[in-house]
Amino acid sequence: MKLHRYQFLLFMLLFLVFSLTLMQTAVAEQSETDKVGGRGFVSLEFPWSIEAKVEVNLTPNLINLASKSLSNAAEVSELIQMLSGIYVRTYDRKTVDEQELVNYFRQKLEKDKWEVLFKIEEDKETVEINLLFDEDKVYGIFVIVIPKMPEEATFVNIVGKIAPERVEDLLRNLSNFGAMDINVSRKLKEQSIPIGNTIRREMLAVKVDYPPTIDGILDDACWKIAPQADRFTHVRTKKVIEDDSVVKLVYTPKAIYVGWHLYDSQPNKIAIVQTKDQIRFDSAIEDWVSFSIDPFHSHRFADRTFFMANPLGKKYVKIDPEDPERDKRISQWNVAAKIVKDGWIVEMEIPWEMLDYPEAAEPIRMGVNFDRFQARTWTHSWWSNIGATERYEDDGHWLHVLPPPKSPDMQGSLNTLEVDRYSE
Repeated sequence: MKLHRYQFLLFMLLFLVFSLTLMQTAVAEQSETDKVGGRGFVSLEFPWSIEAKVEVNLTPNLINLASKSLSNAAEVSELIQMLSGIYVRTYDRKTVDEQELVNYFRQKLEKDKWEVLFKIEEDKETVEINLLFDEDKVYGIFVIVIPKMPEEATFVNIVGKIAPERVEDLLRNLSNFGAMDINVSRKLKEQSIPIGNTIRREMLAVKVDYPPTIDGILDDACWKIAPQADRFTHVRTKKVIEDDSVVKLVYTPKAIYVGWHLYDSQPNKIAIVQTKDQIRFDSAIEDWVSFSIDPFHSHRFADRTFFMANPLGKKYVKIDPEDPERDKRISQWNVAAKIVKDGWIVEMEIPWEMLDYPEAAEPIRMGVNFDRFQARTWTHSWWSNIGATERYEDDGHWLHVLPPPKSPDMQGSLNTLEVDRYSE
């Protein structure tokens, strides 16, 4: 991370905050009552003496003053009101053991049951973001940033009562708070990149410790921090459809989880035909959704597995008829669905052992996509629109996913060189 990119904002904010503080007649009393701590707070003080290159401590009263001074910046001001503290330390890696520092914090976070939102190792930097949350609030965000150059390690602790759906906005605005200058938004949210007459999109892979309950209700904590796919487009016109779909995707070492909210302005007209599992849905007369995954990122239909469901929770998966374990694989995955007042909801649980995928010691990229058919309007829509001719090279990308080690009976269909070639 390059300090000079955000240093001006940092010191501008600090100057403003401390200038306002000096204007108060009760500075001493304020300091005494400005308590640091609470749920989500992680002390950045170490058991041993160590000097930080950059140190920022925006305590509760200073956060309050900053909020008043930023009344014209509506979005930033609203986010600040959710906060009770921002603490930053940057250390020169020439004088400290960065791995010792990282391990020290990771042990503290694990002990207090924080969850890793994501960890990404790229050519320029390693970024790890941890959350302490329950179903309704995020109480703490802890960020570790270790760039390749310059030789610095930065730790950020954000404390407050933050609405889960605003975590991305908060991280995107870290530089406005004088905390850091990293493009977290790019890492958290899928991107739309026009390619010819279609759209290729990207979604970050987020690994969670606690999977959702498959009950057709998207109220699990993991869904609140999951990246989402939305703004589905019509397969032919490429225009965003009127009744949008919102899909969330997370995984654990055991399974992949897909949560769908299929909005429908006339839910009483949702069409249901199929009442049995493993019968391909009629694309013309009933509502359905499909999640497809290409673990080897080969862009080939043969390597692509799709999982379909309808509003009754009936399911269909494409399995090779010659697969000797076909029946076993069909029974392994789980689906639940419900019709709700604004559409219908689907949850899918897909065990990794159902899939063939590359052996990987480091995070890789897989191909994924989501599509939906709405019978009432005769609308077929895609998240990453591969067109009516289904150009699989335009499937979306699932970035930085680390699949679990394969069991002995799972055989990969591509060697390492081929996987690297298809991942480019």
